[in-house]
Amino acid sequence: SLSAQPSNIAYMKMGDIWLEIPALNVKANIVGVPKFNNTWDVDWLGNDTGWLNGTAFPSWDGNSVITGHVYNASGLPGPFANLKSLKYGDQIIIHLYGQQYIFEIRKTLLVRPATTDYALQHLEDNSFLTLITCQGYNEKNNAYRFRRIVRAVLIEVRGE
Repeated sequence: SLSAQPSNIAYMKMGDIWLEIPALNVKANIVGVPKFNNTWDVDWLGNDTGWLNGTAFPSWDGNSVITGHVYNASGLPGPFANLKSLKYGDQIIIHLYGQQYIFEIRKTLLVRPATTDYALQHLEDNSFLTLITCQGYNEKNNAYRFRRIVRAVLIEVRGE
């Protein structure tokens, strides 16, 4: 059970923005997750996904990083439960103010929990979307053994 979310790390409602992953039948709101003490606390995401503040805003040039739970606090599958099954060419769509920003997956990686440099990499030559989640829960340690990182590049923008 989660305690109440502290106001100093409250998520930002970002208006009409949400994420769709057609191959996984995922549709989820995107909220802004503030960086506090050099980290992002995503405990309260539930079934939302979280844009990590300080990375590029989704759809802008640069690397936009969005996280989501594999399992939420109640033990039910979260929006990124099946992220590991995505492959090269699958699409991720950011719906934003009447536009669809269509990203195509270029790479998927499995890394150790502290090895997130690739996910947070500073990129400027295009609009990139990086999804990150946990994978491989270890009950003995009460921790995840890996992080799943999926990188996609913007290929098209079209109206809703």
